Amino acid sequence: MPFVQDLRLALRRAALRPGFTAAALLTIALGIGATTALFSVVRAVLLRPLPYPEPERVVLLWNMLYPDDETWLSWREIVEYRQASQSFTELAAFTDFAANLTGAGEPERVAAASVTADGFTILGAAPLLGRTFTADEEVPGREQVVLLGEALWRRRFGGDPGIVGRSVHLDGKPHTVVGVLPADFHLPLAYRDEQPPQLWVPLALSPEAFEDWGDRYLYAFGRLRPGVAPAAASRELAAIAGRWVEAGHVHDQGDRRLERSAVPVAELMTRRIRPALRVLVGTVACILLIACVNVTNLLLTAAEGRRREVAVQVALGAGRGRLLAQLLTESLLLSAAGGALGLALAYTATRLLVALAPAAVPRVETVGLDAPAFLFAAGAVVATGLLFGLAPALQGSRAEVSGVLQGARGATAGPPRQRFRRALVVAETALAVALLIGSGLMLRSLWQLRQVDLGLDPGRVLTAQLTLPASDYPGAAEIAGFYERLVAEVEALPGVVSAGAVRMLPLTGIIGDWSITLEGKPHDPRENPNGDWQVATPGYLETMDVRLLHGRLLRDTDRADVPFAAVVNRSMAARYWPGQDALGERFRLGTAPDRPWFTIVGVFADVHHNGVVEEPRTEMVLPLEQFQLATGSLRRGMTLVVKSRTEPLALAAAVRAAVRRLDPRLPVARLRTMDEVVGTALSQPRFMALLLALFAGLALALAAVGLYGVIAYGVAARGHEIGIRVVLGATRSRVLRLVLSEGMAMAAAGIGIGLALARLLTRFLAGQIYGVTADDPATFAAVPLVLAAVALAATWLPARRAARMDPAATLRAG
Repeated sequence: MPFVQDLRLALRRAALRPGFTAAALLTIALGIGATTALFSVVRAVLLRPLPYPEPERVVLLWNMLYPDDETWLSWREIVEYRQASQSFTELAAFTDFAANLTGAGEPERVAAASVTADGFTILGAAPLLGRTFTADEEVPGREQVVLLGEALWRRRFGGDPGIVGRSVHLDGKPHTVVGVLPADFHLPLAYRDEQPPQLWVPLALSPEAFEDWGDRYLYAFGRLRPGVAPAAASRELAAIAGRWVEAGHVHDQGDRRLERSAVPVAELMTRRIRPALRVLVGTVACILLIACVNVTNLLLTAAEGRRREVAVQVALGAGRGRLLAQLLTESLLLSAAGGALGLALAYTATRLLVALAPAAVPRVETVGLDAPAFLFAAGAVVATGLLFGLAPALQGSRAEVSGVLQGARGATAGPPRQRFRRALVVAETALAVALLIGSGLMLRSLWQLRQVDLGLDPGRVLTAQLTLPASDYPGAAEIAGFYERLVAEVEALPGVVSAGAVRMLPLTGIIGDWSITLEGKPHDPRENPNGDWQVATPGYLETMDVRLLHGRLLRDTDRADVPFAAVVNRSMAARYWPGQDALGERFRLGTAPDRPWFTIVGVFADVHHNGVVEEPRTEMVLPLEQFQLATGSLRRGMTLVVKSRTEPLALAAAVRAAVRRLDPRLPVARLRTMDEVVGTALSQPRFMALLLALFAGLALALAAVGLYGVIAYGVAARGHEIGIRVVLGATRSRVLRLVLSEGMAMAAAGIGIGLALARLLTRFLAGQIYGVTADDPATFAAVPLVLAAVALAATWLPARRAARMDPAATLRAG
């Protein structure tokens, strides 16, 4: 069979040229391995359907605070939508929180969510054991049931199939386990910092919650009716909300007006990571092209060396089609072997990508080499085998029989063939320049991000999360008393500089705002004066080294029996009291006239809360005890912050012991440094910069190898010519300059084309970079210098070899 013969011949040739074969296999493996690994990530994150029935019909409802700030819904808004909307078959609501799980082992703080019963119907939840919730369990007093996640069930309860019907304690209260949900069940939300919920309880709200239109803290999601598009549903939501405005229930907010929208869950979960993945897909496509170019040049070199063999075959009657089949079999064999090696590299790369991926990447835990990945790799093997094998096969199968057989020893590649090989090197150099510039922009952006003044000092700060159970801490006094004792206990530890507690750490999520009423100014709901609200104990701002600008910070004397105090940031002071000193000014939370006034006692520098690159918003920090008394809202969950004189993690055991002395049943969760928190906030740009730098370095190495190969082959092919030049008086330095000029001319052409290409492609990075423009002059100047240096090094070795040729030996061999 001709194919079997061709395959045997290809294997024999590969074995006879181990250096050539190894170079080709490694190049192909790098290209296919990188491409397959990234395909696995893109498929898991962007392409794989969500684990819900008809996931395209599942949407999340948002109040959009113009222009692009998402905010939650109130229970009243959700109920009104349920009654008035015709776009949805069902609407559900949930809110996430942290619960203390006790019994069956050490106390543990667990991520949890309160969900309405219809939420599980919308998402098609199929419990591994038991059932989901019923509507009558959403009534206060009947909500003491719980669903466990599979991971929690297996880890803490040993996968006991008899768990259904047993009682567990959440925040000190008994809850009956009614079911276990599979590991792939998730609520429709991408969590930025916190872990996804591991257990669920019914969302049971009091009648009073229905009366408050503005208490927005709930997520809402629904299933669209067949044939209803998300845009149509958004228009209907806006029309319904318009009637609320006309009735005076809610108010437009001027330049911060509310807009209602229904966003497909898949779009929402991947919105932040989608642009980055598109950039990476383009990057690995360039890597694959560069790899193909390099292998093409290798095969062209091999074809030149086999011109006499092919001429003999033609003279003996072999047709061009037969020769094409023979040569393509060789290239496809190389591609298949390189693809097999590439799959091994892809396996390692996917594990590395999963380990390095930011927490915000949804479903990254599902990334792996599965059947579609193998099919993709197989398609890439065939495509690349044809892509890099076709040109050499066409050239190699076209032999001038008489010329080659009569002058075989002196035959060399003609100018057209050399021009084609050089054009390939210019192309891969241009791609390498574009990738290096993209990588340079990302690295410069990461550097700029690290220079952002966060308004605090994260160094040597340890953080730990706690949640007090309602059964043991029923009121504001008990909660404030515990945190006061805890801060005092921790501050007494050796090596501790200061300590405090805060509602939410900066950079760990959207802090949320609270409307305020300014004393002496009529409340205008269209302007909606508000501030991001933070609740803290004395010592928090000092521990975080937040700069005090005027007045004082919180003190131990800010208690229930003295006028309520508040400290605000520079932005809040400038917005509501422009051109005047904000100290002594007063405001109250919300519009209720019976709430107490808070007096501003200090102004501090702006702190970045919602993100490193997001502009700080108006913010107020209120004493824990006074906030709870003013609002009736109890803050049982807080984060302890501890400033250490040395390595902060060295205090972890002592902090746990301090908590245990005060309450042995209270779990301590997420012990981590503030540097780690900042690192998590920068994880996506760091991930992008790292991968682009890796791929750009690979492209640079491949381009250098390609340039070296072409120059080295050119020197070998022109040995006779160089020998004649030396005999006629050409000095070694002139030969050196001749070869160097050819290599640097190709590099210069590639750099020029690459710069133009980079200007077109870097616009896709515009949304991924910070503090640097997509046409940054420094990057566009530095990259050509780097590539020119690498090209000079790649050209120097064959040029030096040419300059040292023995002309007599060269002419005898010619």
